[in-house]
Amino acid sequence: MAVSRTTATVCTMGNDRISTHPEAPARFAFANVAIDAVTHRLTRDGCEVGIEPKAFAVLLEFLAHPGQLRSRDELLDAVWGHTYVTPGTLNRLVAQLRRALGDDSENPHCIQTVHGLGYRFIAPLHVHPQAQVQPALRFTPPAQAHLPERSGQLVGRERDIEELVQALRGHRLLTIAGPGGIGKTQAAVETARVCAADFPDGVWLFDCTPLATGEALVQRVTAMFDIRGTLDGNELTTRLCELLQRRKALLLFDNAERIAEPLATLTSALLAACASLHVLVTSQRRLNCADESLHWLEPLAVPPPGAWSTCDEVAELMQVPAVQLLLLRLRAVSTRFALTPSNAAVIAEICRRLDGLPLALELAAARLRMLSPEQLLARLNDHLLSLAETSPNRPARHQTLYALIEWSYALLSEGEQSLLRGLGVFNGGCTLGGANVIGATFGMDDAQTLDLLGGLIDKSLLAFDASVNPPRYMLLDSVRLFALERLVENGEEARARDAHLAHFVDFTERVNAGILSDVHKPWVGRVRRESANLHAAFDHASTRPDLAEGALAVVGNLCWYFRGACDFLQPAQWLEQALQKDPSPTLYRARASIALGMVLHQSLDHAHAGARLREGIALASGLGDAFLAGAGQAILAFELATCGDFTGAEPCVRAALEIAEAHNDSWIHSNALLSRGIVQALNDRHREAEASMSEAVDDLSTRNDSFQRAYALINRALQRFYLGNWRGAAQDWLSDLDVFIPIQNWRGAAGCVEGMAYVAAECGRFERAARFLAAAAQVRDWTGAPLMPQWRKAQQAVARKAQDALGAAEFERVQQAGAAARFEDVVAEARMMLAETVTTQASRNGASKPYGS
Repeated sequence: MAVSRTTATVCTMGNDRISTHPEAPARFAFANVAIDAVTHRLTRDGCEVGIEPKAFAVLLEFLAHPGQLRSRDELLDAVWGHTYVTPGTLNRLVAQLRRALGDDSENPHCIQTVHGLGYRFIAPLHVHPQAQVQPALRFTPPAQAHLPERSGQLVGRERDIEELVQALRGHRLLTIAGPGGIGKTQAAVETARVCAADFPDGVWLFDCTPLATGEALVQRVTAMFDIRGTLDGNELTTRLCELLQRRKALLLFDNAERIAEPLATLTSALLAACASLHVLVTSQRRLNCADESLHWLEPLAVPPPGAWSTCDEVAELMQVPAVQLLLLRLRAVSTRFALTPSNAAVIAEICRRLDGLPLALELAAARLRMLSPEQLLARLNDHLLSLAETSPNRPARHQTLYALIEWSYALLSEGEQSLLRGLGVFNGGCTLGGANVIGATFGMDDAQTLDLLGGLIDKSLLAFDASVNPPRYMLLDSVRLFALERLVENGEEARARDAHLAHFVDFTERVNAGILSDVHKPWVGRVRRESANLHAAFDHASTRPDLAEGALAVVGNLCWYFRGACDFLQPAQWLEQALQKDPSPTLYRARASIALGMVLHQSLDHAHAGARLREGIALASGLGDAFLAGAGQAILAFELATCGDFTGAEPCVRAALEIAEAHNDSWIHSNALLSRGIVQALNDRHREAEASMSEAVDDLSTRNDSFQRAYALINRALQRFYLGNWRGAAQDWLSDLDVFIPIQNWRGAAGCVEGMAYVAAECGRFERAARFLAAAAQVRDWTGAPLMPQWRKAQQAVARKAQDALGAAEFERVQQAGAAARFEDVVAEARMMLAETVTTQASRNGASKPYGS
């Protein structure tokens, strides 16, 4: 298929680019390479290859103009705009692309250099059509808990992987232990990949690096499973055990040494309650749990002493795992190096001096690009001896790794050192925008920061992950801890953390705008990926009175994110804490007050929700933010209606409508009409409610707000059910499933399952109605989602009908089975029944007596 000449347009936000054009080609292939322009992923021979964001942008520019000559100026202008960038930067990125594509500058098959003029992309190019597959709700890890793609060859671990696979299949708790830098993470991830088919409910990866307490651990794990509704660790653990009781899943906890004791407590509880659950841990020490299987990961095998002076001996040396890894990493940065009888003995000694530690070997390989093997060995001997004398109590392998990180750091330029130290404040990595903020703190412009990032990647001190959009830069745990030590020693931690906070205030400002725009979905994903950084920024701001506004800004700017999120208790806690610390009448306080009122409303905390909403509305009005005031009025109308104050709700609706009409804002108009519809529904005026909600849905025809549309539809469906229009109700609930299932929103799907239970009961299918009600109630319990008042009448009536028809004992049995069922199977069944209802059920719209009146 010929490729389209248009490439995906991008929305530039700071320095982070997000693909937004839905019609542009997203996937390309040529030779053994596949490229996904949306996720910024490049794979070769099925293995993912990481490249810098700007290199990927250059590649997209080539793909947009296949076969055409692109001058240096055209490439520089397309990728960097009018920013000055040195030609050397473009040269370096094109060279990086060639390595990633397996291209050869002397005999190119992808990127051809036209000397003096520019470059031409010459590979035969094809576009992959996107398969249309109806999504299904699945019990599967979200993106932030996925195993990373295999990025390269795992050297010298074949026997370890075989033993680990057998151990994991024979034991439900396996700990891979060993010192930092020995390759525990790679071995665990590869073991999990090999065993993935054994776990139909998924392999869930948890990076424990940012966690410091047992409370943080339990909240992190349960949040990944969307278990909410309480902040009590014991109750969260109980709910997690209930959820996983009948699941066959693997939980992989990486870098767990700092929380080994609370992890041991959590793991013991999970394994005792969940017979098919397995747990895999990487740590520098064992958990000391019952039935724990321990695999102490040894360093890669190193060559024995010898002359290594003949060609046969050199060939033998190349089969030693430590040498293999060193050469593999060296050839990635220097294709000219060859192992020969003249340098083999020195290379063998380097591998021995580095104790076969994989990370140490990678750092050494980066230095061999600039030093001869003899020079490298001499410097290693000096630095390892020096460290052994100054730190005699440090274990030998820790000495080796620490010394090599320290030496690698000492050889960095001043700018690289500063940037490395500053990057230590990020939890779970950062985007290019975050790195630029740290660079600016140390006096670097964006172009300089980008070049320095490339240098740190080349020296194996920084990892690059192109599998997410926008891509991320990450320090390995050992390097990050070293960087933080140096940051503190240099007295720079406060300003680096201040810059980190400022970056995430700016980030949440863009989230606030993005979630209300046509590109809100990518921003929701980005907030989830930045969860650990947002926690760190908020915690830092909360420790200093002069940063109280920053804490308020971080959480207040997430107002509309919290509206569509699954968790209300944790945001309520943060918002209340931030509001108490900063009483200043700012826009941040207005947003935070409305956000807090909104999450309290969703939690049915009527004692406090209204007061917070009124405070935020008054502040927004006084500060001239009509949009925020109007949105607050619509939410206040919701709140007043659900606590029975119908007289007070209508003036709020009118106020919101006036603001919406004055500013031609369809989103506020939709919210106001939905609020009015809720008031009408709770007064049993279902026909008027259905009309108001239909208009609220129509208001969104030009807005890409799937959450608002889904919320309006799910409530309109309820009114249609009350009116006897089962086909219309089923159509709305079916449409909502098409929103909730692709984003794996179990709570939203549960509302649609409850709706199908109502229709099933009216059709005389009482067993299914009882089972659907119980399955949905279980999800609401796990996710902390109370049943809103407008649903209670139907819920109670249907439960009563089903119990009368089945008898108390049978009703209880069916409900227990529904609560224990795999919810994804229940959703699939309910979806099929909704589709059948849409197709076959004659509408009873216009019935003389609406249901329940």
